[in-house]
Amino acid sequence: MLFALDIDDGWPPVASEGVLCERTGTDFKLVIAPFFIKGLAYGDVFKAELDPVNQHVFDFEVVEESGHSLVWMLNNSDLDVTALKSQILALGCSLEAFEQFSLFAIDVPPSVDKIAINGLVDSAEEAGFDLAFPVWRHDVERI
Repeated sequence: MLFALDIDDGWPPVASEGVLCERTGTDFKLVIAPFFIKGLAYGDVFKAELDPVNQHVFDFEVVEESGHSLVWMLNNSDLDVTALKSQILALGCSLEAFEQFSLFAIDVPPSVDKIAINGLVDSAEEAGFDLAFPVWRHDVERI
């Protein structure tokens, strides 16, 4: 399924993103972590109509949240990402890479420990990686 993207000041570097989705009745379920689609995480069920001209999705509505969070990580400083990738995978997250733009989409399942993932993203930011949280459902509960 192709999603049309709003480009602001040259970002994202593409006009659309193709992602894998499954049909669930009249709705769709996202089955991969996206790189540029804000507000949609792995496993979310959403409603969308395809544009009749180019078959792109311009708007969607999440009808069932999966509990997954999504983190975008940009490696603008050409840092070694090997150790961080291992830590991400060890927590139970999955990672998609868009090497051409040094961009990573990190899927954080609901089973991942909130404190551990918060600590990991804090250390990634401190190391110099640029992070964005287009869907964040792993807030640490404060006492």
